[in-house]
Amino acid sequence: MNTTLQSNSLWNDSALNAQDYYERCDAAGAVRPHWATVTEEIDRLGLPELRDRSAAIERFCRENGVTFHASETPDESNRPWKLSVVPFVIGAAEWETLSTALAGRTRLLETVLADLLGPQRLIREGIVPGELLWANPSFKRTYHNLETSQQHLHITATDLARDADGVWHVTGDRTRAPSGLGYLLENRIITSRVLPTLIRRSNTLRLASFFESLKDHLYSLATTHRDDPRVVLLTPPSGSYREFEDNYLARYLGLTLVQGSDLAVRTGELNLKTLGGLQPIQVLWRHVSDRRCDPLELDPASGEGVTGLLRCVRRRSVAVVNTIGSVLVQTPALLPYLDKAHQFFFGDELKLTAAPTYWCGDPNHRSYVMEHLDSLNFRNAFAVSGGSAIVLSELSPPDREAFLQRLSAKPSDYVAQERLQFSKTPVWTGKQIEPQKTTLRSFQLLTGDGVTVLPGALARVGYDQLELSRSPISGQMTQDCWVTSDVPVDEHKTLLPDSETVIRLRRGGDELPSRVAEHLYWLGRYAERAEAISRVMRTTLARIAGEEHWDTLAEVQRLVRTLASMGQIEPGFAVEPFVANLPHVEQNLPLSVLDRGQPRGLVRTLESVMHNTIAVRGRLSSEAYRIVHRATAELTQSTGATTPSGANSIGIGEAIERVDRLIVDLLALAGLTNESLVRTHAWQFLELGRRLERAEHLCELLTATLCPPTDNGKPVCEAVLEVTDSIVTYRSRYKNLVRLAPVIDLLVTDETNPRSLRFQLDHIATLFQKLPSTEGPVGLDAIKRIVLDLQYRITTADPIELSQTSEDGTLEQLQSVLEHVAADLPRLAEGINARYLIHTESRQFLTGTGR
Repeated sequence: MNTTLQSNSLWNDSALNAQDYYERCDAAGAVRPHWATVTEEIDRLGLPELRDRSAAIERFCRENGVTFHASETPDESNRPWKLSVVPFVIGAAEWETLSTALAGRTRLLETVLADLLGPQRLIREGIVPGELLWANPSFKRTYHNLETSQQHLHITATDLARDADGVWHVTGDRTRAPSGLGYLLENRIITSRVLPTLIRRSNTLRLASFFESLKDHLYSLATTHRDDPRVVLLTPPSGSYREFEDNYLARYLGLTLVQGSDLAVRTGELNLKTLGGLQPIQVLWRHVSDRRCDPLELDPASGEGVTGLLRCVRRRSVAVVNTIGSVLVQTPALLPYLDKAHQFFFGDELKLTAAPTYWCGDPNHRSYVMEHLDSLNFRNAFAVSGGSAIVLSELSPPDREAFLQRLSAKPSDYVAQERLQFSKTPVWTGKQIEPQKTTLRSFQLLTGDGVTVLPGALARVGYDQLELSRSPISGQMTQDCWVTSDVPVDEHKTLLPDSETVIRLRRGGDELPSRVAEHLYWLGRYAERAEAISRVMRTTLARIAGEEHWDTLAEVQRLVRTLASMGQIEPGFAVEPFVANLPHVEQNLPLSVLDRGQPRGLVRTLESVMHNTIAVRGRLSSEAYRIVHRATAELTQSTGATTPSGANSIGIGEAIERVDRLIVDLLALAGLTNESLVRTHAWQFLELGRRLERAEHLCELLTATLCPPTDNGKPVCEAVLEVTDSIVTYRSRYKNLVRLAPVIDLLVTDETNPRSLRFQLDHIATLFQKLPSTEGPVGLDAIKRIVLDLQYRITTADPIELSQTSEDGTLEQLQSVLEHVAADLPRLAEGINARYLIHTESRQFLTGTGR
């Protein structure tokens, strides 16, 4: 009774209608048995604690970078994932019945696909209209008899909704490369952290066994190298809606994440391009569409697949999951014919059926549809995504007439479905718990031993059931789906190999994909560039905010000139007459910290750090991603005030604080990558990018600050030492005696200073000794000659001579050395690109990325 009273104050069930099926309670209002423990615990927690737990979920999603791709607009391309603190709960007994039906449907889809790609008995017997296959734009004759193995489908998903009578129906099948599996796993991990006691008390079935079976199955598909096969996950290029999920799955399952540009076909075998050469691939788990897998035989404009892949499939040198052509059995137009297909193949009725569906290309179906237009929803007949269903009663008269004309002109393009009521489940809205419509996406694994159904699902909720018919990666609130048992569940299983598994010990890095090496290289460059910009910005702003008249300080003029040459402010600040522009610096410089319009500005540079971090997320620790994510969010967060142009307004004090925090985060990132990456090629390319960028920045900084003539060099030298984080070292050696020669020695020729130019060149030379020495488009000797020449130039330089001023007051010798090094460093970078990274699809520049 006490629980009921608390429940009434917390659970807002007033939105329920008499015809609604409510997941938590029955028609009489009694809590269903499998919901009892969850209801009791949530009542005990109360509103304040639910708010805190919900805030924790949002924080975990944000820190873990759980996002979904929502738009082609760069500013809105990724949005945070939404997860309710209240789970979706279903009893183990009901789930077992549903799982049996899901397994039967999965076997049917496998049988139908094998028939459509093979003997096509369904078409010959008149069970499935031949026009359904020939009119399908996804069908390619190349798919027919392409796969010679006994199994076509391996991983499938089923979209489910419960009608008002409590019966589950299928709203769609996913057989190509179903999305949502990674998000489902992340939902469980986050919910387990937020509600650890409740999930154990509820005897919630674990998910790890399914993923363990999935990994075992993928490895078992290899026909060669069965003792240690190479299994890769093929993902679309960066920016795809699959980006987060594929990174997550590859990392969790221990697979190599690849893109089409990472692969090559040689002598009928699929290979991974690595720094050590081509490495054969035995199993390819593809997450790109069928028609984009092979530009040679399918879509010639595709850059997502690899040329010659179908030839490898025919030779059975690589196993593809799911088979190319599997898109055919997820076609909505096929739904009306699956019941008869099941009767044809198995001799009984299909246990889990779809909502009544009619293909308008079938004359018998079309006549029924035209008589019941206002009671049906219309969908694309051959695509499972790409918009919500069409409801004629909600269209304006002109739009209704336009749709009917399209339907009449090409009826085969549409299917019509009876409307389901969609059951409702409790959802935390931020203030209270309300019932909302729900749909599930279940996942099935088909192996030689049968069908394994994942004990849970990706649950999505909302007020509009038409929106729920869209892809899970479309922004609706999600829930962790708990299958709860009356008895304690089996002990937790993990993906760690058992103790008897024989593992070949190895230490290497040659298997690093060249595309990953490129992203690591540019991650090092962009991270170092962001730190360099921040250090110059902080030193400059600190002097502008000081007690002295900053417009008379020689060091400020030179630092501003440096910032202008680095692309942080207008180039006019770097040219004469310089003094005339100085009064504008006090206003313009703080604003430049948040100016996204500057292609080489701090914000855009940090965005490039984030872009490359995401691209190699599987190679870095989770803390590295969190550091970059936090740094980006803190730098770019709104100040609340705007300039007349609408940009964020920011004062000098706030600008100094932001760049100061950014420097700390970037140092944390550098320390973390240095301590967590083993000294293989991954670390070497990251370090190579960092050292090259630091060397270029040093040349740029010292040329702009030390080389021009000055009457008082001490403030300039101190500012440069501060920017290069070398002032503590200098003072420990020379106290307060600031002279040019020791400053130049410390920053140019000192091999012990990690911030000196010589240290960078020595480190670059050492790194090149460890990189692959196999012959490439550019000979290694050519690169080594550049490195040795640079080393010789700095090693033989005398800091005393470099500090001597010429007749015009400039440091002519220092400037000559710096200009020589600055001219050769880009040549060195081009040599790296040409030798190791030339095959990659895109090239990157310090102004951003571009084709």
